[in-house]
Amino acid sequence: MQTPANKDSLEETRAYVRSVALKYVRDEQDAEDVTQDAMLLAHRYRDSFRGEARYSTWLYRVTATAALMFLRKQRRLAREIPSSAAHDDEGTPLLERHAAATDLQGEVSARGELDLVSETVAKLGAKYPAVFWKRYGEGRTETEIAKELGLTVAAVKTRAFRARQAALAALG
Repeated sequence: MQTPANKDSLEETRAYVRSVALKYVRDEQDAEDVTQDAMLLAHRYRDSFRGEARYSTWLYRVTATAALMFLRKQRRLAREIPSSAAHDDEGTPLLERHAAATDLQGEVSARGELDLVSETVAKLGAKYPAVFWKRYGEGRTETEIAKELGLTVAAVKTRAFRARQAALAALG
C-alpha cells in the first residue's frame, strides 16, 4: 500500500511527465495519452535506470520517446485516411462527379477537363495513370494502392504527387 509521501511523489512525477508530453504534442488530450504511455514505459523499464544521470533526465527521455512514437503514429494514421480533397461533401470522389442532366454545357466542360487530365497524366509515363486514378479518382490510400500494384508506399506517394501536380497545372 502506498504511503501519502509516495502518492505525492507519484503525482509530482506524473505532472512532470505530463508537462514534457505537452511540449511535444501540444494538445491536452493527447498529452494525457502520452503521459499514460510514458508512465507505463517508465515503470516497465525502471530497471534500465542505471543512476548515471538524474532520474528526471531519464524520465524526460522516456517521455520524449513516448511522445515521438505517438506523433509518428498520428502521422501514419493521417496518411492512411483518403485525402478529403479527393471527395466532395457527399463523399463522392471528385473525379466521378457528373453535371446535372439539364446542364449540357457543364457536362461537356467536365468531360473536356477529365480528358485533359487523363491525357496529361498519361504523358508522364505508363506508371502514373494507375496510381493517379486509384488515389484521386477512387480515393484509395497509398498503402492500398501499393499492395495492389506491388509498389512501395514511397513510390505510390511520389507518382501520385507528380501526377496530381501535372493535372493541376493542365487545369490552370
